Amino acid sequence: MRFDIVRREVVTSTMDVARELAERGAPEGTVVLADAQTAGRGRAGHVWHSPPGQSLYLSLVLRPRLAPAQAGWITLSAALAVLDTLEALRPFAPQPFSTAIKWFNDVLLNGRKVCGILVESSLTGAQFDFAVLGIGLNVNTRFDDAPADVQQRATSLRRELGHPLDREHILTSLLKHLDERQIELSLGQRNPTGEYARRVETLGKQVEIDTGAGGVRGRAVRIADDGSLIVATDQGEIAARFGDLVRQV
Repeated sequence: MRFDIVRREVVTSTMDVARELAERGAPEGTVVLADAQTAGRGRAGHVWHSPPGQSLYLSLVLRPRLAPAQAGWITLSAALAVLDTLEALRPFAPQPFSTAIKWFNDVLLNGRKVCGILVESSLTGAQFDFAVLGIGLNVNTRFDDAPADVQQRATSLRRELGHPLDREHILTSLLKHLDERQIELSLGQRNPTGEYARRVETLGKQVEIDTGAGGVRGRAVRIADDGSLIVATDQGEIAARFGDLVRQV
């Protein structure tokens, strides 16, 4: 993939800018990179803490050659690419660290959220017009001004590795690994769910799925071929899909 980086100092959300560019015909590989976001967003309308000059806030335009039923693979492959990026830092870490994925779009470092992933797609019939892959990676993020819940559950590379990191170096590594994963996905249409499942810390745990009409509890048992989380309940197995809210209990 050939990357064309569009740099902005401040945006509401890189997702908004990238979607606008995609609708105007921007090619695959267009990256919107911002130094800060005033309304960065995560899943289910949550706000992404985006202080200026500290982390990576980017959105990547993709033109997937996938079936709509495979749309979830984009998120799964992106999560694996982020793990690749973190693993590349191991030789430079002063002490060992753990990495994992919390289904379906949170990447964890030492048990805390270091990265969030968001994908928004546009389809015409059974064809993708485009997809926008958004990634927020906490590089040197400080959480002094963050909401209390963010301070409790989030972390950054700087906090866990004990020193500041060069954001441009992390960006280069991240784009390299995204490129490798997207090539596998688009050209080979390799199903990433097997590798993804091996890295998901949610499996085997008790979870609650918010159905909108109340919570359903059960044990997360496997990842389906489309990336859904299969949960075993007293009434049988149900699938939590990417739009569902799932929390561990």
